[in-house]
Formats: sequence, structure tokens, C-alpha cells
Amino acid sequence: MLATFTFIILSILVSFLIAPFIIDLLYEFKILRGRGADDTFKIKKRLSKIGVPMMGGIIIIISVFFITILFNWNKYTQVPILIFIIGSLLGAIDDLLNIFGKKRRKFTSFKHHVKLALNHKNISKRILYTISIPWAFYKGIFNSIGSRYGTGLYPHERILIQMIEGAIVSYYIYFYLHIHSIWIWSNIYINIGLWIIPLIFIIIISTANAVNITDGLDGLSTGVMIASFFTFMVISLIEHNESIAILCGTVIGSLITYLYFNIKPARVEIGDIGTLGLGSLLAVTSIILQKELILLIVGGIFVVETLSVIIQKISKKYFNKKVFLMAPLHHHFEIKGWSEEKIVMRFWLFSFILALVSIWISLI
Repeated sequence: MLATFTFIILSILVSFLIAPFIIDLLYEFKILRGRGADDTFKIKKRLSKIGVPMMGGIIIIISVFFITILFNWNKYTQVPILIFIIGSLLGAIDDLLNIFGKKRRKFTSFKHHVKLALNHKNISKRILYTISIPWAFYKGIFNSIGSRYGTGLYPHERILIQMIEGAIVSYYIYFYLHIHSIWIWSNIYINIGLWIIPLIFIIIISTANAVNITDGLDGLSTGVMIASFFTFMVISLIEHNESIAILCGTVIGSLITYLYFNIKPARVEIGDIGTLGLGSLLAVTSIILQKELILLIVGGIFVVETLSVIIQKISKKYFNKKVFLMAPLHHHFEIKGWSEEKIVMRFWLFSFILALVSIWISLI
């Protein structure tokens, strides 16, 4: 336990040392939030966020990566850090495209793709369209539930990389750590065999994107992540997995430092580089500890935020009606007139209540 809290303090110190330098670099290279295709700027008070440095997650990545490599590198931390870096690189590409990229053209819908496969005048192109029907179907599924087209990555491109993450974690969990069971309650575990592999894919993809969705107000996703990683740190200590406990502590320390610079008015924003990387790491942590159901509880805010987006999209598409003034849920409250601080503090409060409930459940 002493080692874990030592690493929290070490991570805070390292992060504080590098944070001002990183923020200055982001200004120097003009990695700043623009208006772009972001619908949230319809909320006028959010216009003040234009010009704030993005990709502040670099502060967290550097601290967690180097501290883990130097002091906590073992079979339990190698793959989580690899997935953390892959997720962060994915987020970095998305951030840079959103800042510097040109608007990407809208791709052919699945329905139109099939029509071209059947009716295109050029026989070679007709064959090409026919062969690529499965790919067109894949793109259509994920882009139908994704965000509007801008300069960043399409949803299907994100999901593809996250599937690679899922494949790596699946191999690691099933064949290397030989974990084939999921925790249900107390000392009850159910061996689900190979079914754990699709479950891992779902957990990785859903958690990474849920954390990303929740990142919409200064300090919001950071506070919720601190509560989540704190929960798994305590569970790791209870289960005597010091490696994962120290990893969680290292993440918590860097998040605390980042939060110092991200509290309204934010001096820096975490960006997709932070949310996609940390979301992936949070998912892997729950899988290694076999506490996937605990993730569902402690990540309740992530779940609610994601559900609000899904419900909104389904309602608009099939009923032509909005359930929320704007999705995700935090923007709904913002439009209703709640201050940013009020929304963030209340979401934090619920997150820490869920953290206590999750730890209590794991102790039963």
C-alpha cells in the first residue's frame, strides 16, 4: 500500500514538472481548439473555449509511460501500457485531423454502394463494388451511429483500431494470463471460455468511446476517471495485485495534476489523445482484475452519457424527435441553464458515490 501511494505522489510531481512545458509547446505549435464542426458551440457560453490548447493528455501519457517503464514493468503492466499507447496514438491522429485537417468527403451509403454493385456500367467497378459490400456494410453500421462528418476520423476507422486493441488484449488475457472467467459476486466466478474474447472487444470499444463522449466540460471526464481508477486501485490492493495498484496510482497522480490545469477556466484540454488512451487503459484494468461488472457500476456516468447519445440518435432517426435538448447529457443540463461548475460537481459526486458502492460490493 505504501508503494502505491508513493507512486501517486511521484506521478503528481513528475506531471507538475512537465505540464507547463507541454502547455507552452501546444501554444507554440498552435494545437488549439477551433470551432470546426462542433455543434456544442451553439451554446454561446462555450465560445470562450476556442483557442484553449488541446492534447493536454500528453502530460498524463508521458508521466504514466515513463514511470511504469522505469519502476513497474512486468507481465501485468506490459499489455495495459501497450493498449494505452495505441489508444493515445489513435486519439492523437483524431485530434490533429480535427485541428489541421481538411473536411473529409462523405462516403457512399451502403444502400447506394449495393446499387452501384448491381448497376454500374463499368464491369470492373461493378466487381469491385460487389467484393467490397461487407466493408461498406461495416462502415455504414458504425457511421450511422457516429458523429457528423468533419475533419477527424470516421467512427468506423476508430472502431477498426480499437478492434486491434481488443485482439491484443484477448490474446493476452486468454492465452497468457489464462483468464477465462468473469466475476459475478463475492467469490463466484463463471467460466465463459472463448466467449470472453467478444466480451473483451465490447468492453474495450465501449469504454474508450464512453470516456471520450463524457469529455465535454472542464474537469468532467477527469474527475470521473479519478473515481474509476481509484476504485480499481483499492480492489487491486485488496487482491494483492500491487503491479496494477501502482499503475492505477500512477494514473491517478497524473490525472490530479492535469485536473489542476483543467478546472474551469481550463488552461488545457485533454483531447482524444487522453480520453481514448485512458478509456482503453481503464477497460484493460477491469478485465485483468476480472471486475468487468464493477466497471459498469463505477463507470455509471460514462454509461449514462453514452446512453443519452444513443437514445438521442435513435429518437431523431426513427421518430424525428429529440429526447434531450442536446446529447450527451451534460450539454442537456447546460442548455437548461445549469452552470458548468454545477454539472461537473454533481457528476463528480455521483462518481465517487458509485466508487464507494463498487468497493463495498467487491468486499462482500
